[in-house]
Amino acid sequence: MPRPELAERPAGEIARPTTRAEDAFAKIREDLGQVAPRDPVKRTLGPRRYRMDILRDICTAEAFTTVMAWLASSTIPSINSKRNYADDIRFWHQFAQELGHERFFIGCITRGDVTTWRLSEEKREQAKRSIARRLSALSSLTVFAAEESQTYIPNPVTRHNRPKIDRHDETTATPVLEVDEFAALFDWAECLRDVVVTSLVYTFAGRVSEWCEADVTDFRDGRNPVIDLTRKGDKGRQWSLPHQLAELLVLLINGRTDGPLLLDSEGRRLDRHDVDRILTRLGKRAGVLPGRDLTPHVLRASRLTHMHDDGVPLEEIQEFAGHDDPATTLTYIRRRGDQARRARHAADGVDKFSAQLGRWLALAA
Repeated sequence: MPRPELAERPAGEIARPTTRAEDAFAKIREDLGQVAPRDPVKRTLGPRRYRMDILRDICTAEAFTTVMAWLASSTIPSINSKRNYADDIRFWHQFAQELGHERFFIGCITRGDVTTWRLSEEKREQAKRSIARRLSALSSLTVFAAEESQTYIPNPVTRHNRPKIDRHDETTATPVLEVDEFAALFDWAECLRDVVVTSLVYTFAGRVSEWCEADVTDFRDGRNPVIDLTRKGDKGRQWSLPHQLAELLVLLINGRTDGPLLLDSEGRRLDRHDVDRILTRLGKRAGVLPGRDLTPHVLRASRLTHMHDDGVPLEEIQEFAGHDDPATTLTYIRRRGDQARRARHAADGVDKFSAQLGRWLALAA
């Protein structure tokens, strides 16, 4: 005889016949977290929903099972990546609807569709890195589905329709705030949460998910305040907190002994979209990065660049950022010396024929 709690579940719920299966279900549901979907017509945010529930609504039953297995697998190690990939599938569902498919399923988007989409995105001047990330999610899901089903499923993403990314192209790199620009953000903070979020993301050059996933119990105040954070790839790290930041956290927690470390205005766990909105608001009011949004990634690149400016060795910056490869760290750093050297070499070249250029300038005048 089924247990009452199983029998009372809505028909649309995933079957969970054992305690272990229930634990697994709860784990992936919590990992994926909640999001406030944006209405594509009204362009307003709707009520917050679990990503798992949204995916169940937009995928066919077979595709939903595959997507859940993919997101629960070790193929995607970090919680932040799982959430990003879940959001990417929501995006691909919108494109599938443009193609005439009511729900998303594996194979509903072909190679030709991908090429058409990529070209249209480039026409709209979307960043190549954003295009590449969307395609990576679609490709990863397709490869996983083929391996799991042990059948041939054509991957719609190939090397022929992926944008080529130059990791050293500074024109598309994440912008960096100067120290005085970063300091100006605090003049526009509306509440203690604005101050704490901005301070933590910059100071520790962290991915925003690390702070959104942290709980009150991860923070320990005292003579030597510390906090436990989980970095990408489930790397657990304990960080010492400067006393001023610790004092701000104590004020923000306001006596709570459990639950999320950072809460939104309605008492729910802060997510990366909330942090994006906080920073974008502060950036616009402070007048930094005209025409662009201030994001957590900008603060991360800014912090690592400022460390480089202060003469911190590359290997220490790499370890602080949690990068496995120093080449990855270098993509974040805007090395001021490089620009100065390029300017000097260009000036040296002109010096060799400056007399000739001077005569032409005199004639033109």
